[in-house]
Amino acid sequence: MAESRAKRMQVVLSLAKKQEDEAANKLSQYRDQLAQEQRQLVDLRDYASQYLNAQGALRQGVLPHELINYSSFIHRLNEACKDQEAKLARMVKLMESLQQQWQVKYQKRKSIEDLIARLQQEDELLADKRLQKELDELSAQQLLRQQDIT
Repeated sequence: MAESRAKRMQVVLSLAKKQEDEAANKLSQYRDQLAQEQRQLVDLRDYASQYLNAQGALRQGVLPHELINYSSFIHRLNEACKDQEAKLARMVKLMESLQQQWQVKYQKRKSIEDLIARLQQEDELLADKRLQKELDELSAQQLLRQQDIT
C-alpha cells in the first residue's frame, strides 16, 4: 500500500520544526546579547554618575585645565551612554523582527501539525469505509453461498 499523505507530510513537519528551533535559538541568543548591552548601559550610567559626583567634590583646589579635562571626560561618557541607548533601540527593533520571524515559523509548524492530524483522520475514515465495504462484500458472498446451498 502506498504511503499515506500524513506520513509523507512528516518530512515537511520535521523541516518546519528545524526552522522553528533555529529561529528560537537565534532569538534566545539575541535576547541574551540585548540583556548584556542593557547591563553595559547601566554600568556606563553608573560610571558617569560617579564621576559627576566626584567632580562636584573636587571643584575646590583643582586647576582649571584639570576641571576642563574632567568635564570633557564626563561629556564623552554621556556621549557613550547616548550611543549605547541608540544601539539598544536598534537591537530592540531587530529582536522584534526576530521574534516575528519565530512566530511565523511557529504558526507554520502548527498549521502543518493540524494538516497532518486532519490527514490522519481522513486516512482512518477511508480505512473504516474500506473495511466496512469488505465486510459488506463478505457478508453478501456468504449470503449467496447459503442461498446456493439451500
